[in-house]
Amino acid sequence: MAICRKCGSEIAEKATACLCGAPVQDVALSPGEDSMEFSETLSMPSQEQIAEGVPHDAAPRPLAGDLAVDPNAKTEEKVDTGLAAAETNQPVADTSPSGTSAPGEGRTTGLRALSPGIILNSRYEIVRKIGGGGMGAVYLAMDRNLGGVERAVKEMVQSSIEEEQQKKAIEDFKRESMILTTLDHPSIPTIYDYFFDNAESRFYLVMKYISGGDLASRLRAAPGGRIDEKTVTEWAVQIIDVLAYLHSLPTTIVYRDLKPSNVMIDGNTGRVMLIDFGIARSINQEEKGVTAVGTMGYAPPELFSGQVEPRSDIYSLGSTMFHLLTGADPQNNPLLIFDFQKNPRPRQINPQLSDQMERILMRAVEYNADARFSSAAEMRQVLSDHLENLKKGAVTYGVTEIPAAVSLANQSVFCGFCGQRIVATDLYCAFCGSKQPIAQHGVHSEIYARSQVTAKLVIDGTSELQAPVFSLEKSDNIVGRRDPQSNIFPEVDLSRFDPQTKISRRHARIWNEGGSFLVEDLGSSNGTILVATTDEPLRLQPHRPHPITNGDRLRVGDTTLHFVIG
Repeated sequence: MAICRKCGSEIAEKATACLCGAPVQDVALSPGEDSMEFSETLSMPSQEQIAEGVPHDAAPRPLAGDLAVDPNAKTEEKVDTGLAAAETNQPVADTSPSGTSAPGEGRTTGLRALSPGIILNSRYEIVRKIGGGGMGAVYLAMDRNLGGVERAVKEMVQSSIEEEQQKKAIEDFKRESMILTTLDHPSIPTIYDYFFDNAESRFYLVMKYISGGDLASRLRAAPGGRIDEKTVTEWAVQIIDVLAYLHSLPTTIVYRDLKPSNVMIDGNTGRVMLIDFGIARSINQEEKGVTAVGTMGYAPPELFSGQVEPRSDIYSLGSTMFHLLTGADPQNNPLLIFDFQKNPRPRQINPQLSDQMERILMRAVEYNADARFSSAAEMRQVLSDHLENLKKGAVTYGVTEIPAAVSLANQSVFCGFCGQRIVATDLYCAFCGSKQPIAQHGVHSEIYARSQVTAKLVIDGTSELQAPVFSLEKSDNIVGRRDPQSNIFPEVDLSRFDPQTKISRRHARIWNEGGSFLVEDLGSSNGTILVATTDEPLRLQPHRPHPITNGDRLRVGDTTLHFVIG
């Protein structure tokens, strides 16, 4: 019988609550009952405590997940859907009728971090937690069987989330374990062990410990919020080599979640390491309808309709490189950021990039997979050649020929609901009528012919030998200051001419309308002053367009811009 802690009454064996209304969580086992089911907060002495002389007020016995297991304890291994379950002969909390539970069938536990000193599977001693999220954690551990060599132990807890989410998390964890055991590449962490803790309902994956940090942390620490082209190219060559290996396996593996936080640098060797294979997927060439997963901003359009293929990884690598080289986070403007007719090209954000790198990036992130590199092997060759040219100085800066940006109206994607091929700008699928999730404002536009340079702004009063010039290449140009955090990159970026930050991020706008140019203030903090060649200086009213002609000058903050047509 069990005893209610609130009223002290005896509770029937299968009762879910006491007569006083106390829930099952407040029910404890009777001290005289012969059972191996112990409550974590049991307040009365058990038969084992009495036999060992443990004081009545001693601290409650911790669960197996909090105990350092005796290295000499006998273990029995059971295999369940590819994971070895390690069960020790220590007394544990177990709620299954037979005294054992299988993965996915045991009790669910809240996420409780493992304490330093705990020994898992009679072998791995926890040192400290080094990462994790809502479903588990990653720990630094020492392998006691190999003289204390460092290992990374990845944990997944069967928590109390919705059953469907729980099932998917377990499947992802098992998939990662099974995939990693079959792979052999110097940039993929070696897996040494995997097992299941029955008592705590936790899966564990033991792998190589990488000490160097990920690319996301490198980017945050980089001066100016971006990383130099040579370093990124060296990393990209190693990453694309891993992808080429995965794509060339007898059963093709598509990684599907390439992003800065999933790429680490080995602190000992300096080599790139690809981590987190939880959603990597083996595919057949005819396979369709794969679950849409990935990270917005890094995932290509076809992934959201389940059309996963190797070139999807090429898009993700291009997006990752774009983020590292420009500092512009694709997650701030998913999918649309690579519409280069509407948004700045890579060299407009970072003029220090070579023309060749800009072309590589723009090709890698094409909406249409057919327009990207045909394979990881092709992109690897292009990147390797580019790296050699960078080292020799055989690259160019300052585009003379702008890479063509194909309008979205000429590209096709897949419907996110029925999987049929549709035009990228379609708001609704022509086959099933569903509204498309990636068809957003700013995508639906007619094909704009790239306008020729017809006007320019010359910066007056600088100390430079040659006056800086901004060519107004687009029909619509923003004047202001860059702000990578807000994904603002104006065509006329005056950041370096504005040390006192008197210019707003989106200060003014100049555009061509029917062959004539107009200017307007965009509600800037310090206003925009038009100094015409014939009239008195005029302070522009916010959002009131005004004609601007050849020879006129604009004052924005402390900077004067000379407007020249031709």
